[in-house]
Amino acid sequence: MNATKSAPVAYRWDLDKTYVQTDFHTPRGLWRAATEGAADKRVVPGMRTLLRLLSERKEASIIVVSGSPTLLRSKIESMFELHKVRCDRLVLKDFGARLVRLRSLRAQVPYKLAAHLQTRLWLSEQSGTPAEYCFGDDAEVDALIYCLYTDALSRRVDATMLRDFLDHCGAYPDEIRSILEALSVLPRQDPVRRIFIHLDGRSPPSRFDAYQGRVTPTFNALQVALCLHEEGVLDASAVTSVAAALVTDFRIDALGLLGSLEDAMRRRLVQLHTAEPLLDSFGADSSIRQAGWSARFASRSLARLRSAYVIEPVLDPNRPLAYHELFDDERSFATARRMARNAAKRVPGLGDFLSGESR
Repeated sequence: MNATKSAPVAYRWDLDKTYVQTDFHTPRGLWRAATEGAADKRVVPGMRTLLRLLSERKEASIIVVSGSPTLLRSKIESMFELHKVRCDRLVLKDFGARLVRLRSLRAQVPYKLAAHLQTRLWLSEQSGTPAEYCFGDDAEVDALIYCLYTDALSRRVDATMLRDFLDHCGAYPDEIRSILEALSVLPRQDPVRRIFIHLDGRSPPSRFDAYQGRVTPTFNALQVALCLHEEGVLDASAVTSVAAALVTDFRIDALGLLGSLEDAMRRRLVQLHTAEPLLDSFGADSSIRQAGWSARFASRSLARLRSAYVIEPVLDPNRPLAYHELFDDERSFATARRMARNAAKRVPGLGDFLSGESR
């Protein structure tokens, strides 16, 4: 079911590594995140333009749920104001209240699931039962949490299964009770239309194959915009604006834009009829033309896109996910990446590359 211009819709965002380029793996990165001003925040390429365009839609609600501490609230709100992004609901983690509960300091599943359910309650009071598009990254377990959120709402995961899984994740009994109470108030519904995971940590897209097609891994904002265009959320001019932002703000050239289009085609993120008309739309933008996009380039690009197109397989969205195994796999992946990052410290420059500092 596609969102329409008149129907209410919610865009649910993570913050760090999804919108803001934050490095939590080094003392320098932690210090910078805590002390830098709103104007100094580094945004994931193209996401500022994308989120601004989404927030301009009158029927849209923008929700941000982040693991960043509450003490950064004023800076984050100032950043959104500076970026001309309307944020309707901002949820941050109260680290002070969690100091006596060490597990909850790092546990993301119970914290974010509770926040998503509470903001869904708020949404129901504001605009009924809007469709949702969710945005996260590959640094932690955003994909798992978003899938669990919609499976819990639709009751594909029942209360008994959810209680058992939350206990497996290390949630405290009162956290589990609070989540189940919030869920009991919400009607059975299946609002999430798409889950986008920004591959900030350079995870291979195949890492998310276990999610059975429910997760859309993307390398940049242009690929997200392409998918939203196909969903009927953004028009061609908005997609072009995101592409132009990559060119003007981050020096992406015509080949880089084409590479994003071609990769989206090969990984079945969008269909040919979505990408093909954008070749002309890109050519009408002066900044994209200056990056090397010409009529001749567009003609050659069309041939490449047609060769990249594959038929999308039919997937069963009602097939239950193996959340225990997914959680353990995600934890193992995070441990392996942390070990690789520590080992890379012995190789000059490699540690910065793995942490994204070289971008």
